[in-house]
Amino acid sequence: MLKDNTLGRLFKFRDSLNFIIGKYLFDKSVDKFDVSTPIKSLLLIRGDGKIGDSIVSSFLYREIKKHQPELNIGVLCTANSQHLFNNDPFIDQVHCYPKRPKLWQVSRLIGALPHYDAVVFLPEVLKARDFLMLRCLKARANVGVAKNVALINCNIAEKVSGQHSQQYFVEAAKQLGIDVEDLSYRFNLSQAIEDDILAFLGDKKGRYIALNAFGNTQKRSFSEARLREVIAALRDEFPQYPLVILSSPVTQKLVNKVVAEVDHVFCLSNTTTVEQNAALIKFSQLFVSVDTATVHLAHCFNTPMVAIYRQDPENFAMWAPNYQPTKAIFARAVVNKLEEVNVGEFDLNELLLKINDLLQNTQ
Repeated sequence: MLKDNTLGRLFKFRDSLNFIIGKYLFDKSVDKFDVSTPIKSLLLIRGDGKIGDSIVSSFLYREIKKHQPELNIGVLCTANSQHLFNNDPFIDQVHCYPKRPKLWQVSRLIGALPHYDAVVFLPEVLKARDFLMLRCLKARANVGVAKNVALINCNIAEKVSGQHSQQYFVEAAKQLGIDVEDLSYRFNLSQAIEDDILAFLGDKKGRYIALNAFGNTQKRSFSEARLREVIAALRDEFPQYPLVILSSPVTQKLVNKVVAEVDHVFCLSNTTTVEQNAALIKFSQLFVSVDTATVHLAHCFNTPMVAIYRQDPENFAMWAPNYQPTKAIFARAVVNKLEEVNVGEFDLNELLLKINDLLQNTQ
């Protein structure tokens, strides 16, 4: 599979032009943040709608409230990720915001929010609408990593370079005078969801291997043929462990078809929420996943895991599982710079060996 270099260059040019326009129209210097004057409110912007990113930052709300219970915490998020924050007892306000608002909408949308003393907004490149959003928020402190942005008066880019994504939020808190001690992730899993999943699992609870073969792109997902190969290998090598395959509304039809053809392999026949998959991960003996949000869900429950990544050292440094007991394996290296390897192109024997090692050491 070849990279579409032409399309990639066009996207890069588009983003660069958007940044230049936004900076010219809306960027302005703001006063240096004085950490000696404590903030009373904080807004974390989760406008990307990415579940994994939201999980990685989940510890922060708890830690803030532990040390500064009076501090008001708000989250600005997209509609598809709002459910991740609504029931969090450490978040005071959840504000819904379009993922890609039109420039003319930004002032009205931000004007409807209460004022916040500090904002944490961590994309590496800002678009024109992002400049305008920060301008309209009028916070005393804007914490970010985007370079050459005057509105960001607490830039942590140098301090977090090459570190895990979790460290971005640790450093952001530090810049605002907030101590962070416990870095364990959190996920709000309702009792109703747990009960439904336990009813589905029956006597398989705590003794099955769960597998997620699907990321957010085709390159980060197994092909159907590879999924079948991995399932067959797991069944042959670990016949004593039932196998549960995770799915989503997008992959449900494929998973249902594959599972129906193999004994002792199971799946929810109608997966509709990430919470269902979270419960399947929580109650598993061991979890196998490609590089996607489910890796971080497993962290929430300290589930033993083998995570599968493509060979990208920078991506792995930022999105590694970041807890134990876990092991990582990697897809084969590229043959040349034009090739992009699918995450499913890994050594199957290595996967089986690492699963076996984890099972032997976690029972």
